[in-house]
Amino acid sequence: MPFKSGFNVYNKNKRIPSVSSGDSTLDEILGGGGFQKDLVYLLYGDKKRTSNILLTTSVIAQKSFNNHGLGEEIKVAFIDANNRFNPYNVSKFAVSQNLSPRKVLENILIARAFTWDQMVELLENRLSKLEQVKVVLISGITTLFQSYEKQTFEDLLRAINGIKKILSKTKPLIVITAPLNEYSLYRPNGGKILSHYASVLVMINDDERYTEYVLVQHPFLPENRLLKWKPRMPKRNLANTTKNMTLDCWF
Repeated sequence: MPFKSGFNVYNKNKRIPSVSSGDSTLDEILGGGGFQKDLVYLLYGDKKRTSNILLTTSVIAQKSFNNHGLGEEIKVAFIDANNRFNPYNVSKFAVSQNLSPRKVLENILIARAFTWDQMVELLENRLSKLEQVKVVLISGITTLFQSYEKQTFEDLLRAINGIKKILSKTKPLIVITAPLNEYSLYRPNGGKILSHYASVLVMINDDERYTEYVLVQHPFLPENRLLKWKPRMPKRNLANTTKNMTLDCWF
């Protein structure tokens, strides 16, 4: 097999269609398009933000190729350890994307894990048995981490091997989320085993005034940091707040 130049690989990757995450700031930091099928993504940090990104991605991926999706009627596997899958929010977002809420929900295969052993079992043995899955979304892969003992990390290796099985089988888009390590401000829970497996690492932190997106690792993009500022709450109008007050408020 002949060698290929890095520039040729870069141009090839640029031509691969991207799937929007539904988060414009995340899409921007990922190169302007969103997720690409040939890369494995790890989003870690704020649970609410990362969970919402998986929900919107599960819908947008089901749009047609012409509308920047992966094709209608595709199957999405959603493994949920954060217990944040909300069918009502998914339905509302599907309507906003001109998709049928019923069809979108029918195409999402959901499995919930309530213990670490269940998460390992789902990823190691159950995931690879799914047929024709084009998107795999794993919410909180290490949320249920029991401890930092050797056995727990061995279990994580088994879980990742299960993800590799379906990757070799159906080559799906894979997006994984994880919490921050409780002893670190910038590392995912799961350590090097998890961060070395993913192709792309994005840390998402939620602050009172902004949401921070940090591109920690990418095969052909430099490290980057973007802030999404939150709208300020409007100042309360003193005239309106005092209008209906009784004298009791003043004495």
